[in-house]
Amino acid sequence: MSEEEAYEFVKNTLKQERIVPYTQRELDIIHSVESCVNCGLCINYCPVVRAVGLDRFSGPRSIAVELSRSPPEFWASVDKIYLCTGCGTCREVCPRDVNIPEVVNLVRARLFAVRPDLVPSNLIKTSKIIATHNLAFEPWEDPEEKIDSRDMRLERLGIPFVEDPFVENAEVLFYPGCQAEERAQEVREAGKAVLSYFGVNYTLLREMSCCGLPARLIGDVKTAEHLADILTKKVKAAGVKSIVTTCAGCTSSLSQMSQDRKWGIPVYHMMEYLVEVIGIEKVREAVDIKPESEPSKITVHDPCHLIRHTSRQMEDYARELLTVFPIECVSSGVADSCCGGGGMVGYHSPDVANAVTQENVAGIEQSGAEQLLAPCPLCTAQIENALYRSGSDVDVVDFTVFIAQHLKPKE
Repeated sequence: MSEEEAYEFVKNTLKQERIVPYTQRELDIIHSVESCVNCGLCINYCPVVRAVGLDRFSGPRSIAVELSRSPPEFWASVDKIYLCTGCGTCREVCPRDVNIPEVVNLVRARLFAVRPDLVPSNLIKTSKIIATHNLAFEPWEDPEEKIDSRDMRLERLGIPFVEDPFVENAEVLFYPGCQAEERAQEVREAGKAVLSYFGVNYTLLREMSCCGLPARLIGDVKTAEHLADILTKKVKAAGVKSIVTTCAGCTSSLSQMSQDRKWGIPVYHMMEYLVEVIGIEKVREAVDIKPESEPSKITVHDPCHLIRHTSRQMEDYARELLTVFPIECVSSGVADSCCGGGGMVGYHSPDVANAVTQENVAGIEQSGAEQLLAPCPLCTAQIENALYRSGSDVDVVDFTVFIAQHLKPKE
């Protein structure tokens, strides 16, 4: 028996015992847990614990403890492992950099592989949608209805329609993400309008496919890797030199993918691209100021996948872009607090997600802002729904949409 055959034999034996071997990357995650000093900071700062209490969610430290169990017993963590939003606050405050968000993904992957009966049913349904359509949302049944919805949104928001560009060897691939592709179409269209306005040589994928982040958060590693393979082939075939996204989750996911799969190209969020590549002065020159219709006070929400999973510099970019407008950018005091919608929590436990969002609602309303900008479709939808339910009249707008709305008309 060869070494490869022996390995496969052992894997099959372990599979019968519901044990999935660790990869080297997973072993590195496990070793990071060994450095935990039980200081409790992760529990004190966890937004889910703060929102629902330790009785409902026992916190990041208790999740790490699950790794001390033998692999078949990961099912014991099912009551809490799916309530983590993956915001990364715990890792950010941890003095030993314990990677709790990846611990969560690891345990979810084991549960999905060996005890799918314990995975929340709505996550199983979503996983099937992703595997069937290569998208996190079911596509519109009627393409004409999708176009009509898009056109109505553009007219309401005052954003010009730009034809989808499919260009060989373009400089930039614009990757709007699943939510902007199927649900928040105004974000996709705004991204095209902004890139076209500044003369960027960009292209879209002829067939949009998910980056795999939702599948990975569910624990469906097989589908996540399959989607990563598909997207890698598409990116390399496109021959682009960089990628621009309008989704916080896609930004962090594609950045990691570019590194792991050696794409050799940078991934920018639209805000980052405007500041670093286009330049703030060009943006300033392009903005059409309409004082009579502008809100005087605006506040910003900073998505976790941008500031914790990508770079804290994204906070500065958002505020720097707003300096080109004659508005007052006010602090809510909770700009970097998790919106509650991450980690797929809103799909199966909306009560927990909504409880987390209440911290955002309170801070936003107390800020006196008339409008909230969020550079992420998921955060925008989660906070907008929460503000609406609270009776607030604060307007919520995606950051890219806001920029597109204020570009001077082309002569």
